[in-house]
Amino acid sequence: MIYGIALGSNLGDRAEHLRRGLALIRESVSGAEIRTAPIYETAPVECAPGTQAFLNTAIELEADILPHDLHAKLKAIETALGRPPLHERNSPRTLDLDILHAGPLVIDDEALTVPHPRLHQRRFVLQPMADLNPGLRLPNQSKTIAELLAALDDDPTAVKAFHPALPNLAALRERKQLGQKIAVLTAYDYPTARLLDEAGIDLILVGDSLGMVVHGLPDTTGVTMDMMVMHTAAVCRAVKRAPVIADLPFASYRTPQEALANARRLMDCGAAAVKLEGGVAHLPEVKAIIEAGIPFVGHIGMLPQSVKEEGGYKKKGKTADQITGLLADAKALDEAGACAMVLESIVPEVATQITAAVKATTIGIGAGTATDGQVLVTPDLLGSYPWFRPPFAKARADVASETLRAVREYVSEVRG
Repeated sequence: MIYGIALGSNLGDRAEHLRRGLALIRESVSGAEIRTAPIYETAPVECAPGTQAFLNTAIELEADILPHDLHAKLKAIETALGRPPLHERNSPRTLDLDILHAGPLVIDDEALTVPHPRLHQRRFVLQPMADLNPGLRLPNQSKTIAELLAALDDDPTAVKAFHPALPNLAALRERKQLGQKIAVLTAYDYPTARLLDEAGIDLILVGDSLGMVVHGLPDTTGVTMDMMVMHTAAVCRAVKRAPVIADLPFASYRTPQEALANARRLMDCGAAAVKLEGGVAHLPEVKAIIEAGIPFVGHIGMLPQSVKEEGGYKKKGKTADQITGLLADAKALDEAGACAMVLESIVPEVATQITAAVKATTIGIGAGTATDGQVLVTPDLLGSYPWFRPPFAKARADVASETLRAVREYVSEVRG
């Protein structure tokens, strides 16, 4: 049976209540497969004046459980998270769990009514449902969920996407549990980092790609620790909210001792985490970093620092041996305690498999869209490095052309 369930909270730490509620649903319903919608912040409906705004989301739950049994479990979870069993209608609540639909079933008794009788009137319910299954048609409706949403005449801006800032890298796994995607971009200097932070980016990566897009090197192998320290410090001075990840460059983690010493240099600059390339082969170095209490981000798949050994940049996950190796790397990093891992240039189906196999957040680049987040080199996004752009990177601006235009206009004016 496939169920739709609404989750809402407007009391206390709303995001934490949603996270814990979802975790308890997973624990309570054995063998359930769960898909999560984005979280939305919504104005209270039919509530007392001054009521705090709600955080709302929805899930699709597929499990072998009867509707009334599921309803009882949900009510028990509400109680466990602090909602009194007897409460006034529309009163503030730590967590509200409602069954929205139970597949093709129609139920109307003292304990349960499905489909939910007011579902078709509530944008804060229909919006996350439409994210999950826009073509769903409930048994008592002639319109699909998407059509019901489009037919509402209330203010669509009353439902706003909710993307809380990551207070630290430890929160990444919680964001994964909630099904919230992570947006990551690179920065190498103060103004770019400040703009990314103000724009609401989730994470900033001071990547060793700076070797090419800032210093004009042919690849990343010429980047030094001193270069990484300088750029990381500049970025960290600019940022107020987004955690900063800093790359350990080529030949800076040849032993566990060297890896830890250089990781500490980057953390001293203000970084929130460090990243290095490789999985099982660098497990001693990874463990040394994590055991010292430094948040760690892995990087598997195509490894730019190995470009000379491999003779170029090559897609990974095309053979059975490569898939086995990638899964082994991912699981080893996950078990060691990595909070996230970059999956670079991996066959999308394999990246999807890795994402499902690990608790850590997967951040894809050229690895399809099913990872927990995406990262891009910011000059590729802005079109400010026109001499090369990877095929998976969509430029959303043309800074290079605008720079040429402005400089040529300035030169003409001065010379004229």
